[in-house]
Amino acid sequence: MRIFELGTPNPQEPSILNTSTTPPASTKSPPLSLPGELICLVLDFLSPRDQETLAAVCKVNRQWYFAAIPYLYRYPKITSLNYTKFITTICPSGTHVKPSRFAGLVKRINLSRIVHDSSPSSNARLLHRTQGSLEEFVAPQASFGYAALVAVRNCKQLRLLDLSLVSQPIKLESLFQNIQDLPHLVTLYFPRSSTLDNSKSTFNWPPRLERFSLAGRIGDSFLINTCLPSTLHELQIAHCPFVKDTSIKYLLNRSSHQLTVLSINYHIPCLGFNAFDRVLNICPHLEKLTIAVDYVSAHLFDEENTPSGHPLRWLDLESSGNPGVEKKITPDDVFIAIAEERLSELRVVRASKRLGWEERNSRRMMMDLNELLETRAEHLGETGAGVWIFESEYSGKGEAFRGFLR
Repeated sequence: MRIFELGTPNPQEPSILNTSTTPPASTKSPPLSLPGELICLVLDFLSPRDQETLAAVCKVNRQWYFAAIPYLYRYPKITSLNYTKFITTICPSGTHVKPSRFAGLVKRINLSRIVHDSSPSSNARLLHRTQGSLEEFVAPQASFGYAALVAVRNCKQLRLLDLSLVSQPIKLESLFQNIQDLPHLVTLYFPRSSTLDNSKSTFNWPPRLERFSLAGRIGDSFLINTCLPSTLHELQIAHCPFVKDTSIKYLLNRSSHQLTVLSINYHIPCLGFNAFDRVLNICPHLEKLTIAVDYVSAHLFDEENTPSGHPLRWLDLESSGNPGVEKKITPDDVFIAIAEERLSELRVVRASKRLGWEERNSRRMMMDLNELLETRAEHLGETGAGVWIFESEYSGKGEAFRGFLR
């Protein structure tokens, strides 16, 4: 017995509304189908990190599924809730006997949210499976062992390697041995627990390195003997408990002709309260400077320390929050250096909330500095100038005061 929808004539019998024995033409519209190129153009408007939307797009139909899958796996959002499923999808077996069609789609792996859910072997397997396409890798705090470090060697497309969260000690000899031949690596973050074998303090750097973050239990010998690659233009130094200001200055002097971005941040306990008052003289080509006020004083903006015509455009003033550092630099110190044409290119000033610039005694000075920056920018037809007040970098928060990036 055949059942038909209510109101639908039986195609084997003449319809009472149609005297012809020929079944009427179907009025149902065919399913909508778009060209694959058009679907990809639509997907290009989505943020590659908007995993929820991309996952929903995959459920529309088969055509949208196959178009959206490469976007979904390009920058996967990996947490403790889906880590095991992601590993199972990318690594369906412990060996390459059973390949995964998704492994070659992954461009970025960020395991910063993974603490106790991973293992060294699973992370090494993940790197092996994605080595042909992986461009960025952020290592987890735990479970990044020697096997994973060796696996990094085969990731020839890798552009960013972030080991800053790794808690296990990593010998620099092993690190450089496995990254020195990566042809596209441009950004490297040292682990805070890196150690140095004093028997060797010179290494072969990746050939195209541009940004480097130095951290760990390294000594002065590494800074004095190392020769940064000529391609490097951005340097960050933080969490180095044993290095002294003399060795850092030696390294900066040797690389001063190429550095345009420099960050000297907390925690470097061997530095003095005014160790880097002359940093703008040492690095005459800096365009962006991030410095903890623990290591500078108001003399940073004196006439002898701010050469006329310095190209500095962006200044970040960080703070550890330790007693005695909150009043070391005021908005007026920066204002005078700009007004006297010694930092005439400066457009952005960001100050840690711990410096107290929002308090009653400093707020008027901060507003004057903001007005000066905006006025100079508008006169030259520029935008994006002003003052920012932000929380410490360790809280992950930021708040604009006014004027910047409107």
